[in-house]
Amino acid sequence: MSLSICCQWLEPRTKRDGSVIFENSIKERILQLGRYNSGKYDDNKINGAYHNNVDQLIQLVPKLVANNIKSFRMSSNVLPLFDRTGNMAQTDELLLHKFKKLGRLFLDNGIRVTSHPGQFTVISSDSDLVIANAIKELEYHSWMFDAMGFAQTPYHAINIHGGKRDRSNRMVETILSLPENVRKRLTLENDERCYNVRQLLDVSEKTGVPVVWDSHHHVFNDAGMTMDEAMWESAATWGDIKPLQHLSNTTPGLENGSFTERRKHSYYIHYIPDVQREAMEADIVDVDIEAKGKNLALLKMRKDFSLKV
Repeated sequence: MSLSICCQWLEPRTKRDGSVIFENSIKERILQLGRYNSGKYDDNKINGAYHNNVDQLIQLVPKLVANNIKSFRMSSNVLPLFDRTGNMAQTDELLLHKFKKLGRLFLDNGIRVTSHPGQFTVISSDSDLVIANAIKELEYHSWMFDAMGFAQTPYHAINIHGGKRDRSNRMVETILSLPENVRKRLTLENDERCYNVRQLLDVSEKTGVPVVWDSHHHVFNDAGMTMDEAMWESAATWGDIKPLQHLSNTTPGLENGSFTERRKHSYYIHYIPDVQREAMEADIVDVDIEAKGKNLALLKMRKDFSLKV
């Protein structure tokens, strides 16, 4: 079993008043499309952001190793505006060297790396333009994984949601048209509204794309499947690759709150569904911890639930 933190590493900072807050220590530089379109960024600015963001990840790896964290979800913003900058990243030999170094650090330390493109990566849209942009986003993530030397398998998952409701045929059509290096890494995650596990199992059967089971989302959209059924049937879609799953909770005290309140991720992990915990303890799944407390939540969870890693 490996437990994954998602995109950030929180560390304490003491404010002037003496209070302590926790902030993301990965100092990722963000570039905004509007400012780019208005000419606010020159090539040096963009290139500097790219090198900084990869350098920040290189500096993160020793922290993962020191805390025995064997899985990490990369941010989608490592190379902002990647689709707007021509071949800037692809032709930067020093940047390519840094990606290779980063990938070797992950691989040599047995750290599984995945990604989760954002909500606008919709491959089941009625709009051809939306799908074309989604494919560009997926290609960007896969390019980074290729640059780091990662195998083209769902072990290094590029995980997305199903997207537009009741468009599973469109989703299948798009998946089958994807470039091989994208399709071989693609995974599909159940969500609270549009696509439950049962629907994604049907898509998986037609495409071979594995299903990432999110136990929190399943509570809201279970299609009549028990936790055990959803966990084991989604795990079976992975073949010889260790399944990836997600875990998050409703904040205690909000169990009877609104849909929005209940679906938000809590800061820490307070409970683990029995079937998911058993699978974790048997080391047959890897799990992304989608708690707001990031590494703090992961380390507390290991202690609270006596999880051995």
